[in-house]
Formats: sequence, structure tokens, C-alpha cells
Amino acid sequence: MPASRALTITPQHVADYKRDGVVCVRGAIDRTWINALWAAAQKVAADPAAYGTISRSQSDTMTSVSFLWRKPGVFRDFIFQSPVAEITARVIGSQNISIYHDHLFVKWPESPRIMRWHADTLWPVDGEHVPNTYIALTPIDQQNGRVEYLAGHHKYCLDHGIKYDTVNMCPDFEQRRDNPELNFVTYDLEPGDAVIFHPLTPHFSKGNDSKDRPRAGLATRWFGDDVVWSPAPDRAPIPGVTEMPKGQKPAGDFFPTIWPNVTAATS
Repeated sequence: MPASRALTITPQHVADYKRDGVVCVRGAIDRTWINALWAAAQKVAADPAAYGTISRSQSDTMTSVSFLWRKPGVFRDFIFQSPVAEITARVIGSQNISIYHDHLFVKWPESPRIMRWHADTLWPVDGEHVPNTYIALTPIDQQNGRVEYLAGHHKYCLDHGIKYDTVNMCPDFEQRRDNPELNFVTYDLEPGDAVIFHPLTPHFSKGNDSKDRPRAGLATRWFGDDVVWSPAPDRAPIPGVTEMPKGQKPAGDFFPTIWPNVTAATS
């Protein structure tokens, strides 16, 4: 599939991300890619083990499969050929960006699956340039389980040296809905819209209350300029990576640089 040109990321996108730790980029990915990804997602749902790593949240009512990009096919083509890497890098202000993880989530109609409040801080690295770019593959709204975010909380964590882990768990912000100091934000999404959020931004989603509409999204996770390897017993391993010196910038086959596209620039 031919690469599509990245849309213009504005100073407002950058400012919103810096302030809130989350920003919605409308129309980030064109329908050609979205149609191909959604068709591929339905194949994954039918035979998840053939396409990637089945995650613990997989169930009869929720498809949850990761590391799809490591196998030939639409998901890998999307990572390498679409503008998603450039869009992400420009929003977070990174000169280079590498893929390390992707994760397909499909909450099927009437799925009761709840994703509790959490932050994406369990990876074996240090740095702020570890964003999640979540691309909507279907229309997403309150009924079918849109994701909610706690805007600005990343700054609180940075100011207080907080990094949630298996010991220092992310609070259950459902119990704090009435706190006027907390800024809960969410977005109704159309296919191709993207939400980019900071690794310290807590997020949550309820079940899918729709009787006939799935909620599908592809989470793509990236390493930018300031990321260094920092393994610890309470951090999630990355399959295939057995040894890497602490403090080293992740590189190699499991962390390919996607943007800038050096191959394209020199061909």
C-alpha cells in the first residue's frame, strides 16, 4: 500500500499535548488505511494466535492482541508506510521515533470488559518520549466504550517523581469523579482519528453497551529521543529482548526507527 502524506501538526496540537498529556488529532489516518486495518482486525479476531501475542485481557467479548507489527501484513505495512510515526513524533517533539509495540483492542457489542484506570509506565525504559497513539478503526462514543483520560496528571507525576508500577498502583479515579481538581477528558472518534497520550496519563474505558456496534482501536507505542533502557523486576519484558545495558538507547530489529525514514530519504 503506498504511503500517505502526513497531515499538518499545528502548534495547538503540540501545546495541548504538553499541557494535558493527551491530544486528539482528527483525520490523522486516511480511510484507505483504516479500511485495510479493520478488515485485518476481523481476521485477527477469528485466529488471534496466528497474528500476534494474545494479551491477558483477551476474552470471548474482547479481542486483545499485540505485537502484530512484527509479522508481515497490513499492521506492519501500516507502521512502516503510513504517517502515524511522523504525526506522533511531531506532536511529542521528538526528532526520531521507533516502534516497539502495537495492540489491537476490539470490544465487541455488549462486552462487559472494563479497562481499569492505569498508565503505560510498566515498560523497561526511562524517558518521557514513550507515547501511545491510539487510532480509531470504528466510530467510538460513550455508548460503545470510548477511552477517558485524566488530563494534566502527567505533570503532577513528573513534579512529584511518581511512576506507577505494580507496587505504587495507579489510583482508581472512578472513586474521585466528584473532585473538581481533576480534569477528565474524552473524545467521540471517527475512523482515522487518533489520540496521542503521554505514558504518565491515566486512562480508563468501560464496557461496550451497544447491541450492534464494536469499538475497535489500534494502539501504537513508540520510543523517542530521550528513551533509555532501564529494566527492573516489576517492569514488563519485551519479547525477544534478553540483554541490553541499562542506559542504552533501544535499537535493533525489535526497535526499528520509523521516522525519519532514512531508507526513503536516501533512495
